[in-house]
Amino acid sequence: MTLSNPWFLAAVVGILGWFHIKLLADLLNLSRLSKEVPEPMQDLVTPEDMETAAEYHIASTKFSLLREAFMLALMLAFWFAGGFGWLDRWSMSFGLGSIGTGLVLLSALALANMLISLPFEAWDTFKIEAEFGFNKTTPGTFIADNVKGVILSAALGLPILAAVLWLLEYLPYGFAWAWLAVALFGLFTSWIAPRLIMPLFMKFTPMEDSPLRQAIFALGEKLKFPVQDISIVDGSRRSTKANAFFTGFGKMKRIALFDTLIANHTQDEIVAVLAHEIGHNKLKHVPQQMAVGLGMTALMFTLLHFALQDQRLFSAFGVMYPSTAMGLVLFSLVYGPWSNVLDPFVQGLSRKHEYQADRFARESVGSAEPMASALKKLSKDHKAHLTPHPLYVWLHYSHPTTLERLRALQS
Repeated sequence: MTLSNPWFLAAVVGILGWFHIKLLADLLNLSRLSKEVPEPMQDLVTPEDMETAAEYHIASTKFSLLREAFMLALMLAFWFAGGFGWLDRWSMSFGLGSIGTGLVLLSALALANMLISLPFEAWDTFKIEAEFGFNKTTPGTFIADNVKGVILSAALGLPILAAVLWLLEYLPYGFAWAWLAVALFGLFTSWIAPRLIMPLFMKFTPMEDSPLRQAIFALGEKLKFPVQDISIVDGSRRSTKANAFFTGFGKMKRIALFDTLIANHTQDEIVAVLAHEIGHNKLKHVPQQMAVGLGMTALMFTLLHFALQDQRLFSAFGVMYPSTAMGLVLFSLVYGPWSNVLDPFVQGLSRKHEYQADRFARESVGSAEPMASALKKLSKDHKAHLTPHPLYVWLHYSHPTTLERLRALQS
């Protein structure tokens, strides 16, 4: 582990560099908090609302920084104390062969990460989110969600991990086959998620006949977007935050509305929000973003292929016996921070798509007002930062800021 090792240098610079870039962005973002209500929001938001939102963002950001600093310090301590070498030897001690050893190693790391993160998630949920009126999750639901998450991760994750390890180890051009396997697995989980996975965590109730239901079906018919059914999701069991999403492939689409969205928004606002989501479909944003994601995954597997051939990657982390599974772990530590260089460009494409979907919604309902009103309410209810710093937006925002979207809608 010396500075002459390029992997060691890349890991240190990437991990510490990305942490400090995020720290700078967070601090700049906090500096933009204000009690002054921006003009487009003055009909709904008060200075008191702005003050509460500022308090929420300060508390949330401070806690996030504390968590990230702790996880960084723990990882560096584990690394420089020879933890990766010890973990490699420990996983091999079971004598399970290369694939079995790899699954033991990856499962141990995933479980350790979950257990270490759990207290932070609990504090965030039951302290910060509850203090500002968001949390509705009970301890029982929190525990059940995490247990289900572990079981699902094992049931779905272990087979695909075993397949990836086997493909990388035993097939020529295994990195290409592994990329294909991961891509197909992603499509498969997208298909089964609304049918099998999401109902394990949320209750989907068919919407009864009502003016809202009729308006949604009328919108689908007008936009030639066939809707099979509409469900109400019990989002209020976990949070006061509102949401809506589409599920399903092909011609038959299903719409899911959080009960919090229905409770806090008018029919026209909900229809405009759904028109926005339909816009993403009609404008082919989903396949575009899937193509970008597949391209980034292809880049990752290609670089992984070369990294696994380089003994210096393992030496940089104190590992004496190279293996595919350990190579995956070590490569992710190096590649992860550096891959963030691509995120602003992906986020920029996403923000462009949001503008286009907003414009589609405005044209579909014949007015900018319902969508604008929905955005204002969502921002107020979520205690959104209305004037975030441009660097923070550039790094993290997949959507334009509320004020930018409002100006675009009215232009």
